[in-house]
Amino acid sequence: MKSSGTGKTKKVTNKKTTKKVSTSPSSSNTKKKTQVKPKVKPSKKVQTVKKVVKQPQKQVKKKQVVRTNNHSGKNNVRLKPTDDMEYVPFLDGENKIEQVNINSLMMVAPDDDVEDLDAPKPKKKINSIAIIKAFFFIGLLIGLGYILFTNETFNLESISVKGNEKYTEQDIIGKIDLKVGENVFKQLILSDRYAIDLAYVSKVSYGYVFPNSIVVKVKERYPAYIAKDKTTGKYYKLDNEGYLLEECDLSLKKEELIVEGFDFGQTPELGKKIDESYVKKIETYNKIKALLKEYGIQGEVTNVKFNASLTIVTLDGKLKITFANDSNLEYKVSFLKSIIKNNGGEVEGSIDMSVENPVYSKYN
Repeated sequence: MKSSGTGKTKKVTNKKTTKKVSTSPSSSNTKKKTQVKPKVKPSKKVQTVKKVVKQPQKQVKKKQVVRTNNHSGKNNVRLKPTDDMEYVPFLDGENKIEQVNINSLMMVAPDDDVEDLDAPKPKKKINSIAIIKAFFFIGLLIGLGYILFTNETFNLESISVKGNEKYTEQDIIGKIDLKVGENVFKQLILSDRYAIDLAYVSKVSYGYVFPNSIVVKVKERYPAYIAKDKTTGKYYKLDNEGYLLEECDLSLKKEELIVEGFDFGQTPELGKKIDESYVKKIETYNKIKALLKEYGIQGEVTNVKFNASLTIVTLDGKLKITFANDSNLEYKVSFLKSIIKNNGGEVEGSIDMSVENPVYSKYN
């Protein structure tokens, strides 16, 4: 388009072009031989749908778990999963994923017989034969008891004693609650035969000799100490457990150890245990005696004196050793051994092991 005058000329080009496609018979024949498909870009408005083909999943057998039920009569009870709960994956021995129901399990017997635990159990039938046997057994016991407690064959005729040293047989028989001529079974059951008021007797047992004899077995205490009462000045024999046995004189001493520092009161009870505080003192001495032997300290203990919280042990009548009852006894005895060794092995005098720094004093 041209403009008149002095104005400039603008060339306008239309951007839209039309492309004609002509078809001819010759071109159609060519298309049959080489069929060329034009590339067509999909429109933005057209949605593409991908067809997903699901591959068939491999059927996996459910794993059965075998357990042993200790409360049932059958062993190797299998726990079989049910199909109404969720399954969780797990790896078996071949690293393959399997599905097992762990939330709901049903007990199945080895023979695949399923027992309904909620079903009511049938009532047990009463066994009449068992009832008859029970009544028969009870009746037999009653009849046997009647014969044993009423028949004169079982009246006591003789009593013998074994194990007695301190007391005679008549001393023992006179203290037990058994009478000749009366039914032996009634006396063994009803009598207070174990309460024997004898200081040296610690234990009594009875043996029955068919049909009408009894053997009394006695266990006696043995004196371990001769204790001096600091209030009365009297001497009493004690066993190793602290039982007061009898009053005695030093002239009757045999193998007993003389101990001092006890207070038995005005009327000591023979056959009874002394005050617990004195029993603990005896236990402390027994520990010291055992440690002296363990550490090889030579000398025989000839005297022991208890003074408040102290235990004074005399060896061979010439060395007094003082121990504190609440101290470390094993350490003190080991220290004592080194003191004796440093002084030539045989010492006389006194050693105070109750203080922090032990003191050794020789006799003049």
